[in-house]
Amino acid sequence: MKRRNELAGALRRNSVVVKVLIIGILSLLLLVPLLMLQSVVSEREQRKAETEAEIMRSWGGPQTLAGPILTVPYVSRSRDSSGKQVETVQAVHFLPATLAIDGSLLPETRARGMYQVTVYGARLAVRGTFGRPDFSGLRVKPVDLLWDQSFLSLELPDMRSLQERVPLTWGQGTLEFHSGKGSIGMFPGEMRADLSSLARGLSGRGPAADIPFAFELSLHGGDSVSFLPLGDETRVHIRSAWPSPTFNGSFLPVRRTLGPEGFDAEWRVISMARAYPQRWTDGEVEPQALIATGFGVSLMTPVDTYLKVTRALKYGILFLVLPFCTLFLFEVFSRRRIHPLQYLLVGLADCVFYLLMLSLAEHLRFELAYAVAAAACTGLVTLYAIAVVRSRAGIVMLPVLGAAYGFLALILSSEDNALLLGAAGLFLLLGTVMFLTRRIDWYRRDRNESAHVTLR
Repeated sequence: MKRRNELAGALRRNSVVVKVLIIGILSLLLLVPLLMLQSVVSEREQRKAETEAEIMRSWGGPQTLAGPILTVPYVSRSRDSSGKQVETVQAVHFLPATLAIDGSLLPETRARGMYQVTVYGARLAVRGTFGRPDFSGLRVKPVDLLWDQSFLSLELPDMRSLQERVPLTWGQGTLEFHSGKGSIGMFPGEMRADLSSLARGLSGRGPAADIPFAFELSLHGGDSVSFLPLGDETRVHIRSAWPSPTFNGSFLPVRRTLGPEGFDAEWRVISMARAYPQRWTDGEVEPQALIATGFGVSLMTPVDTYLKVTRALKYGILFLVLPFCTLFLFEVFSRRRIHPLQYLLVGLADCVFYLLMLSLAEHLRFELAYAVAAAACTGLVTLYAIAVVRSRAGIVMLPVLGAAYGFLALILSSEDNALLLGAAGLFLLLGTVMFLTRRIDWYRRDRNESAHVTLR
């Protein structure tokens, strides 16, 4: 009994320390629902990604134009271990001397349920020239060249994205592209045009001038479109009404125009800027080396709802500490005791803010969802604080939380300066508490509180 009285006396003498410890424990406990909310955000984000991927599979995903490439097969002769001559068919692959791509992207929105994804329809005009195939230094005899099996190919990640048949203008003739298996190996499928009927222009029995080619592609895609700098000189010109593109890959545009009405960008790349030659035989160049030099544009979606909610959750501890500090200062200055359960309810109300914001943001604009959730939680906590402290002075919670939610909105809208603003906000919060409590004699207050309890 004596020990119990001594413990009770010690707690009364250090009531401020005990209350601070309780508030700290409550803050740590409330991190659990914040972590649970983070898992909810991750789950919803994953569901959105799966829905977008499903739409992309039906419409057409990121597109890469890997071509055109001229391929000329030849007979390779060698001897096996027994000395018997073995004949195999190899191929020499030639890249264009000039390659120009001019196109436009028409962005569209596809929705499934409440999830939306941006896709596009592309119209691309491809033209250029091939030089006369040169086999010097390759140890290929003219008699072994299979001109009648030569072909022009262009590989795509998904052949289903093609919307129209593709006629090819080759020299003075016209051919038709057909589907086939990727001969270079960059992607599974390809468009292939058989050049056997026009092989004379390649074999050297015709004029020595470069051979022009041209064709147009109409295809569907999503997220991005990329190109490979396969020409000795490659020029790409792309325009679209999409206002927020991201230029990515190994090369950036030499000229670009951005605005609310869309973008216009142009790339120019020479063959010396890449790490593979204008011609090679089978096995000399890895397909991934070609793909690695790709460049293009992504129709980037501005920071989405789930990323903004995730960023807001990182400041969740601030919205627990701030109302707790406000209630604690009420206790200090008014000497009105507030039960830990009341602290807990205020903390839970602040946790509900994130869940309310997430659920509303899936149906409304994020800014509107944020404003509604912040107003609802600020009003709830303010009314509760007035009832808890039994005084209209509890309305001070309104400007406190209003400023806090406004401060968080500023951080979310300024990603580059988020850390600086967050650090400055915490510094100001700590400085305000220190300023308001600078003249309090905590030891005397504990003694007075203990004496007051003893007299009662």
